[in-house]
Amino acid sequence: MNSHWNSIRGKKFGRQSWLVIITALLIHGVQAGTLLKRIHVDHAFRYQGNEEWEIVIHGNDGDDDLDPDETVMVVFDRPFPQEGGRATRPSSEQWNFLGVAGNEDVWIIPQNFTPLIWPGWRSEGAFATYYNDDARLGFSAPFVGISVENVGYSGLGAGHYSMWSNQTGGITKVWISTADGISEDDVYYFSSGHSHTNQGFSDPGVYRVAYKATGFLANDGGDPPAGTRLVASQLQSFYYAVGTYAEWKATYFEPHELVGASSSDPVPEATRYTGDSDGDGIPLLLEYAFNLSPAESDYRVLTPESGERGLPSVRLDESTAQPRLVIEYLRRRAEGAPRLSYYPEFSSTLESGWAPAGAESVFPVDSIWERVVVVDEAIEHADTVRFGRVRVELR
Repeated sequence: MNSHWNSIRGKKFGRQSWLVIITALLIHGVQAGTLLKRIHVDHAFRYQGNEEWEIVIHGNDGDDDLDPDETVMVVFDRPFPQEGGRATRPSSEQWNFLGVAGNEDVWIIPQNFTPLIWPGWRSEGAFATYYNDDARLGFSAPFVGISVENVGYSGLGAGHYSMWSNQTGGITKVWISTADGISEDDVYYFSSGHSHTNQGFSDPGVYRVAYKATGFLANDGGDPPAGTRLVASQLQSFYYAVGTYAEWKATYFEPHELVGASSSDPVPEATRYTGDSDGDGIPLLLEYAFNLSPAESDYRVLTPESGERGLPSVRLDESTAQPRLVIEYLRRRAEGAPRLSYYPEFSSTLESGWAPAGAESVFPVDSIWERVVVVDEAIEHADTVRFGRVRVELR
């Protein structure tokens, strides 16, 4: 779990003291990549001859090809298959390759058609037929192999990636699983020039999966034929944003800023939970939680009753005989951000004693946001010092 806190404000009833410091900063605009959410595309590996390959995200249905280094494919954190990619792993041991325990969540891009993101696999080039003795195959065809060489991940989980096919007769053919590490067996072979597989992600977050394509340009004419003149492509990373927080980050940052190049590389500073690329003093996770932008210096406190962005407002309500401390804050609606929780709390000291707020009043803003108001009921007398805060937790 990863938690951060907004600015804590306090009131001593009977007196008020405010110190406001405003800093103006000029921040250069952040250029994000292209986000793909509801489209049929392909991971395309085109052999050009002379050991040269072109690797793109191929646009089907007349769409333009895209540079994988400037594109992110988005998997929604909503129920599979109608609304998104979140499914429940079956308990059978055959699904251990997914990297999560039975009955836990896993995120899927399906082999069969979906109106959401549906990336297939495409090979182009004059590849030779050869006999592939891989235990998952055992026949001759002009195979192209797509191997996973490394996986970078930014998130709170393990970040395992997998690929499998649904075969006739209910057979599940596993091609790639990083749950047990990456080996030479983590290869997907296809021969039709175009195909689709299932892709699995064990946790929300950003994945950077580096693939390499291989194929033979000739064979020895034997029976069965053995491949000759092996050609291999350069490594090429493809990016996947799984879940709402990952999608939000991809809206503001270039793909290479979202995740390290491999599993051993740290998350780039700009997109860490504590990152502050716009220099406004607000950590990245709080920008996400309170509808602020990490691409501009936009420090602000929520305007009570009407604001649609800003850090929580903590104010003294003196409209009743006994003044009360009130916290008003924006909250992402649960259906749109299922892994983000907000905890409004009050205390008489900054060091300890934080207690959850009581009843809340909720006012819808739009399909994503709602405004929440909570009142401190623990004030005993006019000289009581009380503090309020909102704790945010991403799971």
